[in-house]
Formats: sequence, C-alpha cells, structure tokens
Amino acid sequence: MSFLTRWRMLLPAGASATLATRPRSKCHKEKQAHKAELREWENEGGNLAPSPKASDAFVTTGST
Repeated sequence: MSFLTRWRMLLPAGASATLATRPRSKCHKEKQAHKAELREWENEGGNLAPSPKASDAFVTTGST
C-alpha cells in the first residue's frame, strides 16, 4: 500500500472518531438535566394535581 492510500483510509476513521467524541450542544445538555430533575421530583412523590380524596378536606366554595 502506498502512503497516499493509507492516508485516505486513516482520514475517515479519524474524522468519525472526532465526531463521536465531540461535546453535546447546550440545548441537549439542558434537556437531559431537565429530564433528570423531573424524574427525581416524581420519585419524591411530586405530582401535578392533588388526589380527589385529599381535595375533599379543602373548602372550595368560600362558605364555612
């Protein structure tokens, strides 16, 4: 194999390795951090709305 042939084979391999190890975008990192925080919040028992049984204890009409 000539030097030029070896160079042509090595160049794409090096380029693909460089692209595989490049840092992720800022948006991607923020999205992954948000997903991790959401999973942590849900595991702590966080939910968006109270359960119907728990809401019976609250007065919603304003009368006592």
